[in-house]
Amino acid sequence: MWCVLMKSYMNKKLLSGVVVTVAALSANPALAEPEWKYSLGTDISSGDYGDSVETDIVSTPFTVSYKPSASWTFKASLPFVQIEGPGGVVPGGDGGVVVGRGNGGGFGPGNGNGGAVETDVETVKESGIGDLWLTGTYSLDPIGERWFVDLSGKYKVPTADEEKGLGTGEPDYTLQAEVFTIVGDFTPFATLARKMKGDLPETELKDVWYTSVGSGYRLGSNTSVGVSLDYQQATTETNDPSTELFGYMNQKLSEQWSGMLYAYKGLSDGSPDFGFGVQVSYRPGQ
Repeated sequence: MWCVLMKSYMNKKLLSGVVVTVAALSANPALAEPEWKYSLGTDISSGDYGDSVETDIVSTPFTVSYKPSASWTFKASLPFVQIEGPGGVVPGGDGGVVVGRGNGGGFGPGNGNGGAVETDVETVKESGIGDLWLTGTYSLDPIGERWFVDLSGKYKVPTADEEKGLGTGEPDYTLQAEVFTIVGDFTPFATLARKMKGDLPETELKDVWYTSVGSGYRLGSNTSVGVSLDYQQATTETNDPSTELFGYMNQKLSEQWSGMLYAYKGLSDGSPDFGFGVQVSYRPGQ
């Protein structure tokens, strides 16, 4: 069985969900019976996002997946989120963050010599339930013997407390297409998504494009690794796009259990400086 990386950030990225999920590619044309999968993970990230003070985010999502047939997969993911920082970074839920209202900036008006004066910035710490993400994925019939296409629609139910800065308080929508193929032990893939964002009370958020390219590699029958380069446009006029390098290792522990370790490195001010996480999944009745 092949394992293909499919990032969704909850803060990957969950997060903020940074949510990350792994989809299984089976040689069987149809499922004998519906499949359920339960996953629990933790994603930890830290970054200054162009500010002078870092924002730390810890997201612990619980995800339930249901696959009634070989073509359809449905998923619901709800995280518990903890965030500490100057208050201007809002978890994005499906990858990336929003830099909006309340951002301390960390710099005063100027020192008279052409430079900004660093000032004290008050940090806040909040925690609570994040946004609920609902996803439906349709897998097209294989093109030839090696090409596969997944089409997904995502909807964010704004369950996070916007007053605490845990979410925007508005629903989001995402349309996504992913293409992957099998070349020996490699599984190259490319993802393109359009994300429609709900506005913050005092900040208009732009609809953005997201893209990811990378490959998985099978080390053995139970172990796979992979890497991807991810890019997302900036959600506001004042913050930067997000560019990240992401890597993972997935290990099948038994017929029912599997685990994944991953880490990512931000390559722009719109990304966390670094992040890492773990996810454990259980499939009953396997």
